Amino acid sequence: MGALGIARIFLHSLLWACAVVLLGLTAYRIHYTQSLDNGDILTSSSHFYDAVIVEMLVASCLAICGSMVCIGLIAGTRKGSRSSMLAEGWTWILWVMFLVGAAIITHKWLHLKWCRGSYKVCRILETIKAFSWICFGLTSFLVLLGLIDFLFNKGKETYRSKAAPAAYPETRTAQPVAATTAPHTTETTYTEVRAANEPPHTTV
Repeated sequence: MGALGIARIFLHSLLWACAVVLLGLTAYRIHYTQSLDNGDILTSSSHFYDAVIVEMLVASCLAICGSMVCIGLIAGTRKGSRSSMLAEGWTWILWVMFLVGAAIITHKWLHLKWCRGSYKVCRILETIKAFSWICFGLTSFLVLLGLIDFLFNKGKETYRSKAAPAAYPETRTAQPVAATTAPHTTETTYTEVRAANEPPHTTV
């Protein structure tokens, strides 16, 4: 595992911790608004919930589960594998969810400095806003590091493919086959044997 992998694991660990805090804050906010009877300093509604707070609650749960899975995938799989790409896709989903949630929360409760010193509800919303942007920032760094890691490994594979020698088909040289000469055999016929054994004829 390289330096990029270690950095990604560290950022996923920070994301997990911040998501746990954000989960507790959003759960408290939902419980508070659901049990509200006569409104508070910010609203006159009773027994309600904010949709964006529910969205951030879901994003926190996904970040808690996803960070643990992504840490295991990054630490236990090789680069460029299908599991590593799954971790990258999961990080992109969390990035979008935290961006949308943090933007809506900031737009809805933009100015709370006037009440955060005296009212707990304002302090809770300010803290939710802060941790939403922190989680968005961590996922942004994770997306950036994942993109750098992908481009680095892609470039390394391209370099290896260009550096590897081209494979040519194997050529074979035909070897001359030595001609075999049949051994010379001498055949002796019956006539030749008989002529050799007969005594020579004498002329009278």
